[in-house]
Amino acid sequence: MQLNERQFEKFKELIYKASGINLDGKAQLLETRLAKWFRKTGETSIDDYLFRLSSDPVELSSFIDVIATTHTFFFRESKPYEYIDKDSCRSIWCAACASGEEPYSILIDCLEKGFAPYILATDISGKILEKAETGIYPEDRLRHISRPLKDMYFIAEQNFGETFYKIRSELKKQVVFEQSNLLTDAAPERHFDIIFCRNVMIYFDLATKNRLVEKLYYALRPEGYFIIGGAESLSLLEHRFHFIAPSVYQKPSSPHQSDT
Repeated sequence: MQLNERQFEKFKELIYKASGINLDGKAQLLETRLAKWFRKTGETSIDDYLFRLSSDPVELSSFIDVIATTHTFFFRESKPYEYIDKDSCRSIWCAACASGEEPYSILIDCLEKGFAPYILATDISGKILEKAETGIYPEDRLRHISRPLKDMYFIAEQNFGETFYKIRSELKKQVVFEQSNLLTDAAPERHFDIIFCRNVMIYFDLATKNRLVEKLYYALRPEGYFIIGGAESLSLLEHRFHFIAPSVYQKPSSPHQSDT
C-alpha cells in the first residue's frame, strides 16, 4: 500500500491533532500499519477511510492505537526499578501504560520489596485499557518472569492449546486504570514519587516533548524520579530535571536548582 503526498499529509494532520504523534519521515511506518489495519477491517479505499477518520473520533482513536502500539512484555527495561524504594515511594504514575504489562510489573516488584504503593496507570486508548484491566496475557509476555513469581501472581489458563496467564484478581484491584490524553488532559491532582513515561516521546516533535515534560515535572514531588524509555533522552529539551542515569531523571529538591 502506497500513499500519495496528499493522503500522507492528511493522515499526519488528523493523527497529530488528536494525539500529538508526529509522523514526519514515517511514511513507511504509516503505510505498513495502514495495510495491516485494512486487512483486519476490510477497508479498501484510502480516501474513503480518510473521510471516515475525519468524521468518526472513535475510529480515529482505534487507528491511533494501531500507529502507536509497540510490542511489550513484563519487566521490560526493568533496571530503573531500583529507584522504587519502599521508604520513599508512596505513589507511582505509569503515564502511558498500554496493555498493562508495565504497571503490573511495577506492582509485582513493589510487593516483592514488601510494600504496595498507589499506582495510577493511564493511556490514551480506551480499548487497550480494557485489555489491561482484563489482565490476560500470552505466555511470551511473561518470558522474563520466574516460575515462582508466575505461580504467585498469575493463574495459568489454556485456550485452544495455548497457555495464557491471568493476573490474580487481588492484584488487579491495586492498580487504578484511567483513560487520559497526556497532551490535552490535565495531570492528576496528586503529586507522584515516580513517573514512568516510556517509549512515548519517540512519536512527538520537539515542541510537544517540551510541553509534556513540563507537565510531568509539575506532577512530581521534589526529589521524585522521572523514568523514560531506553531509546529516549531529554538532552535536546528545555527542562529542569537532574540527569541521574540513562533514562532516569530526578526533580530537584529546590525549584531554584537548574538541570544538569
